[in-house]
Amino acid sequence: MTHPEFLTDIVIILATTLLVARLFLVLHAPSIIGFILAGIAIGPHAANLIGQEDVGELAELGLILLLFIIGLELSPKPLLRMGKNLLMASTFQIVSTAVVAATAVLLFTRMSTAPILILGVAVALSSTAIVLKQLSDLGATNTLRGMIITGILLIQDVLVIVIMLFLPFFAVDPGGDWKDSVLRAFLGLAGIGALTAIGRALLPTFLKYVVRPGGKEFVTLFAVLMAFGGAWVAGEARFSLPLGACIAGLLLAGTDLRHQLAASILPFRDVFNALFFVSLGMLFDPAVAQAHALPIMVAILATLLIKVLLCAMGVAAARWPLLISFQVGLGLCTVSEFGYVLVSESDKLGLVPSGLLEVFIVYALGTMTAGAMLIPLSEPIAALFTRFIRPGAQQLPVDSADQESKKCDVVIVGYGINGKNLVRVLQSTKIPHVVIEMNPSLAHDAQQEEAEVICGDGCRLSVLQLAGLANARALVVAINDPQATRRVVSQARLLRPDLYILARTHFDSDIDELYALGAERVISEDFETSIEIAAQILKRMDVPDNIVTGQIAALRAGHYGILRAAPTADEMLDELAKFLQTTATRTHYLEKGSSACGKTIADLDLRAQSGVTIIAVVRNGKPTANPPTDFELAAGDVLVLVGSHKQLDDAESLLAPPHS
Repeated sequence: MTHPEFLTDIVIILATTLLVARLFLVLHAPSIIGFILAGIAIGPHAANLIGQEDVGELAELGLILLLFIIGLELSPKPLLRMGKNLLMASTFQIVSTAVVAATAVLLFTRMSTAPILILGVAVALSSTAIVLKQLSDLGATNTLRGMIITGILLIQDVLVIVIMLFLPFFAVDPGGDWKDSVLRAFLGLAGIGALTAIGRALLPTFLKYVVRPGGKEFVTLFAVLMAFGGAWVAGEARFSLPLGACIAGLLLAGTDLRHQLAASILPFRDVFNALFFVSLGMLFDPAVAQAHALPIMVAILATLLIKVLLCAMGVAAARWPLLISFQVGLGLCTVSEFGYVLVSESDKLGLVPSGLLEVFIVYALGTMTAGAMLIPLSEPIAALFTRFIRPGAQQLPVDSADQESKKCDVVIVGYGINGKNLVRVLQSTKIPHVVIEMNPSLAHDAQQEEAEVICGDGCRLSVLQLAGLANARALVVAINDPQATRRVVSQARLLRPDLYILARTHFDSDIDELYALGAERVISEDFETSIEIAAQILKRMDVPDNIVTGQIAALRAGHYGILRAAPTADEMLDELAKFLQTTATRTHYLEKGSSACGKTIADLDLRAQSGVTIIAVVRNGKPTANPPTDFELAAGDVLVLVGSHKQLDDAESLLAPPHS
């Protein structure tokens, strides 16, 4: 019994992508570049492991699955968060890039109006699959640049979907009646519109009563059915199959079960990405690349540079800082898989000259490969662009009438959820504070809350000085960008060696580095959640409160060392554990004015006076286990005390300042 040919093709593709993914992981290079190169290597124009007749079908299959995932992931949240600023940046980027690209095609070719406009739009689009994958790998999805990029991609994708829906109206059969072509296109569009409306109305009820009672495999099967069902409906209406799959994904994205569906099918996203980009690589024709080598190379380089500059101009015009603007531009410099779909469908409809699709594939793959390499390097490259174009450039305060340094006790970098909550607490306690926020929309929200705001980049020393850091008592870094957090901490420590700096992070790998850069307290959201979960479970298991409190203090004092399996605080934690199992513990913050300040542990002789033992001292976030008797106590120290409840009460009375 022989194997079906398509099964052989799938095995070859998956085996190749597995090897390539492993190789590029070792090389720390974007895997999508490897997929494209692998497709070129095994395709009909190189090793010919997969026949020419199968390549188009495999590319179509990969694209159907890929665009279904993109449709499922599309969400209006970035638009709602950034509002008109994002719309302004997106409009400028799309229109300006399309006009420049169309003008270049007009000047250097003899094409008619339709292909010129199609190519202009295709060049303006950026690859959602590549960019979102790269942002996810870099942990930058929720950073400011990540949210701006995601928002612009969303607007681009919605635009091209609308364009492709009306594309058949411009296709007239040679020698045929244009009225018949328009009528067929109108009937097909009406059919898709009707089915979309019906699906939007019935899907929530169907999912509620049919899908939810089923198991996980039921949800996955239904999602895949929707992908291919949407493609089939679009094909019957003479529209693009991948477009139908994308619309099906959009329909599911609007249901309550969106997250469950996404959880069921998103694990396959990388497989779909690999299948599409390998298939696209197989469409690469070296003969075409060689015949048009110089103009294609010039077009690729010009596209990357011009898209970076135009996108940066649009984002900067929307009042985001120049550094972020260039990072966004570098993230959006590729040509999109939607651009390939647009040109491919135009080729099928006879709207572009014969042979243009093959040239466009070579050009698009070139921008995708180069763009995928630029995205991980966007921060240093953007910094170079910024210094070259406008040295020392930085956004000034939103209300920039007064350029003098602010006077405050707390400087807050970032007005996300954490920053907003902190501002409300500080306002309720009448503690003066200043917020630094790069996002104009969030800065406006802070102004609405009557907070002092500077719209700028907290990484820059001049902005920190403008915020009043010279006289502040504390700095809180509450932003999502790990690189920016590190820069803010280092710049602030350079300006104020004595400043209390608190930073938040998502990643445990950043904790030690932030402490090394000068942070006195690093809050890990994941670890704080873990601590709270552990505390609740311990209490539920009837563990005494004092032991729970002691465990939490030990975990935080050791920089979450036990949670990270770090060896730095093992001795202290072992010592604490022995006492926590048998005695009561308490942490005591040594205030200014306490009689213990300036005394050694021997001079204080707390054990003789109260029966309490000091088993650890935490100073500036650094624990000292079993401190020696000549250890001199200072205001701000946190003492870990062990004794009975009465002994601990007596000790706290002795350690309290006289006015307490």
